[in-house]
Amino acid sequence: MGDTQSRRLEELLARELARVLALVGLALVQVTLLTTPLGFAAPLMLVLVVSRTLLGVGAAFPDLGLTRALRWALYGGLALDLLAATPLGAHALALLLAAFAVAAATRRMRVERLLIPLAAIVVAAPIYEVTLALLTQPGPVEWRSYVPVVILPATLAALVLMLPTFFVLRRVLRGQL
Repeated sequence: MGDTQSRRLEELLARELARVLALVGLALVQVTLLTTPLGFAAPLMLVLVVSRTLLGVGAAFPDLGLTRALRWALYGGLALDLLAATPLGAHALALLLAAFAVAAATRRMRVERLLIPLAAIVVAAPIYEVTLALLTQPGPVEWRSYVPVVILPATLAALVLMLPTFFVLRRVLRGQL
């Protein structure tokens, strides 16, 4: 009996380690390869976390799905913090806040509809960017220049990535939802 229990624990830890490594790899791709000509990186991790949150909220057991999405936000945010040289926890907190906002806004909706992922990323991207600005800027943020230079382009880049990421992730996680 103890042998099968330890084997299950080992399998669980192996899956969690694989998840962490995959998210670190995606964070590395975001930080190094997805930099746009304007100088900011396309928010791949945000899009991935929002997609996972939507799929988790729409799953048969939404509490379990949301817990998994929040773990993705934490792991991905910490990976981004380490790779992007930002204060430890800044990206993680921003991703967690965005995931909570999306979960709260969509908990009674059918997330399979085409406009729900787009509306979710339009809500989540400004929350993510504002939280990052408040946590990483040393002084007061000049919002009149920050919104058109950072928040709007990041939201548009996230909109472009959202639907393909959502549908690919839904297909990949079909057996787990």
